[in-house]
Amino acid sequence: MVNRGLVIATAKEPFREWLLSLPDPTDLSLEEINEDCTAYLIPEFEDDDQRDRILRKFFILIFEDQLAGWWTREEDWPQKRDLRTFKKWFDLQIHAVVEDLVDGVLVDE
Repeated sequence: MVNRGLVIATAKEPFREWLLSLPDPTDLSLEEINEDCTAYLIPEFEDDDQRDRILRKFFILIFEDQLAGWWTREEDWPQKRDLRTFKKWFDLQIHAVVEDLVDGVLVDE
């Protein structure tokens, strides 16, 4: 077990609508957008209050990473990138236990 939690953000319809609004629109279904999601390691937490504080601290990094994964011109990103918008745009799976099943060294790139 590693001393980290895990967040997976899957896109919802507002994210898909943003992709369609871009200068070079991407017309994919939500299923296609969410085919291979990024998993984010976060600090470990023991209760809902700690989890919520961690989410408030890191949501903008996850939000902007998700946007940049599809479109790198920041001027085309949504102006409003608060926690409420983040939760409207993404479903979150947050896990407190992360098991490392690999015997090799964990490499941080």
